[in-house]
Order: sequence, then C-alpha cells, then structure tokens
Amino acid sequence: MPPQVLLDGKTDQLSPGARIHGSNNMLMLSGSLVGQSALAVNYTREIGGAVSEVWVLTEAEASVKRPTAAKPWRFFGLFD
Repeated sequence: MPPQVLLDGKTDQLSPGARIHGSNNMLMLSGSLVGQSALAVNYTREIGGAVSEVWVLTEAEASVKRPTAAKPWRFFGLFD
C-alpha cells in the first residue's frame, strides 16, 4: 500500500514527492498500482534513502543487460 513498494522482494518506502513513470513514460499515481507488479523497473533514491523516482520498463527495455546495474550510482567527493 502506498507509500510502500516491494523492490527485489523487500518492502521499501516512496518519498513524499515520488514520481512514477509508466512503460509509456506517462506519470502514474502510486495508488493506481496497488496489487500490480512490473517485469522490471529502474529507480533512484533521495539522500535519505527513500525511492524518489521510478520508471516501469517495457519488455524490450527490461531485456537489455546493463553493466552498471549492480554498481552504486552515487559518487561522493570532488572531481577535477
């Protein structure tokens, strides 16, 4: 039930201003997704750890293997 979601088999929290993009890239309300599942999603987190943005992937997008999927996307520090 929103604002909770199930990601990789674990309950997670949506941020208060979370945006969910459907497979057609249209914004969706979290309440309309109750009881539904998606083949695959990409998501980002805010600094506090809550899920802030979700993209529901199409079957073709989900089949693409991304080499960075298992690596953390955050880098802290200054870069020249």
